[in-house]
Amino acid sequence: MIMKKTIFLLALCAFGTFCLPAQVVLRGKIANIAPNAIQVALVDYWAVDHWQQLAILQLQAGGVFSTSITSPAQAQCRIRMAGQNKAWADFMLPPPGVQPDSVLLLDLDFATMNGSPARVKGSAENDVYFALMTAFHSLNLLRDSSAATPPAQLREAEHQFNLVCQKISQENSGTFTGDIVAKLLWQPEPAPASNSSKEPAPYTNAFAMAHALEKIPFRTDKILYHNGLAKALNRYFLYFEPKNPENSKLYIDGIMSRRNGSDAVDVFLFKYLLDKMLDAKDEAGLHHLLTWYLPDCSDESPLPNYTRTLIQSLISCEPGKIIPDQRMPGPDDNSVSLEAVCAKNKLTLLFFWRSNCSHCKEFKPVLAALYEKYHPLGLEVLALSLDKSDIGWKETLQREPTKWVNAFVPLAQRQAINEQFPIPSTPTLIALDSKCTVVSRLILREQLAVYLGEKLGQ
Repeated sequence: MIMKKTIFLLALCAFGTFCLPAQVVLRGKIANIAPNAIQVALVDYWAVDHWQQLAILQLQAGGVFSTSITSPAQAQCRIRMAGQNKAWADFMLPPPGVQPDSVLLLDLDFATMNGSPARVKGSAENDVYFALMTAFHSLNLLRDSSAATPPAQLREAEHQFNLVCQKISQENSGTFTGDIVAKLLWQPEPAPASNSSKEPAPYTNAFAMAHALEKIPFRTDKILYHNGLAKALNRYFLYFEPKNPENSKLYIDGIMSRRNGSDAVDVFLFKYLLDKMLDAKDEAGLHHLLTWYLPDCSDESPLPNYTRTLIQSLISCEPGKIIPDQRMPGPDDNSVSLEAVCAKNKLTLLFFWRSNCSHCKEFKPVLAALYEKYHPLGLEVLALSLDKSDIGWKETLQREPTKWVNAFVPLAQRQAINEQFPIPSTPTLIALDSKCTVVSRLILREQLAVYLGEKLGQ
């Protein structure tokens, strides 16, 4: 099934709107900030799949602030304290260019900036948003303490929240909160077990898998501008048993079958699932996604160039394919041949890393211990540095010598390497056999010990 080809200038954070920009004045204060705290706040908006910074607020005495911003889209917005990731409050930006300049008055208290909504004067939309998100925040507090909350009480709280979503949707049709946010946060609940019973039927994963996404309006790209969509898709993932490869296929089908004509949403859903399968190192799910839902990757594709390159590398590095020889400089500027390294060993583990990567630093001692154990059984590690220059790489090797084979990927060779090997982040582990055939392109470093035990014996 191929996505409809379109020239849609969306790089997963650009917005296709030709409205005149509207200026939004944010004015107010943040009370009770500790005197020793950084007196700076940041304004972000939700840009498809991440928070994008809009403004920096230099707080005056008493936490007072005032700034003017251009609204990029009607979107979820937040004010957060610099250096304190959990101290934030959110609200809704007005849409761009469809109304006169807006003044939003915010009265915030640092003690209550914990992800709950902000009270905003001068905005009917934000009055509704505050009511909905306050109820949602209260429900999440119950969920977080579910071990101490009786199941019946939690079910009743979820039912009451659904009634709030339903009421807000009905009474506020035409608003972002009523048409989008309330539907993103709503969750299905079973009908009574029988006509004579007031108790709902048991909530099962099968029920949730069938109904969890049914109210989300996938036809409009407005759903991309609130993080409720990502939360809904992540929650949907929890209903599937991750150890069963068939369930990852059902998860992908359940999401991709919801596509409804919005090119921006279609691109987001594919990219979201691609990242999800890569993060989980789910080979069965990744194969299913690329086999049945691979979008057009031509020059006219709405996919970002980075994603197109990643797709190309995943196809080039599919298990069973032979990797052409690669030659890169070693620590002594001698040429290291991938083919020659593989030919000498039963299994060669490609370890893509950077010397300034904290996860790589944490992982290297673990890898070193596994290398000591499995090198006599046919394991070799070819550590391929993706540092910006070979100077820092060589200094790191001199300071922290290793027993495996090391090589540096020159900048001129990076594009070719990125097209051959999927390296969404570092560290990345890929296994080849003695003939440079791909054995595994997705290896969780947390499961490497089990993986090597299966491939090389205990």
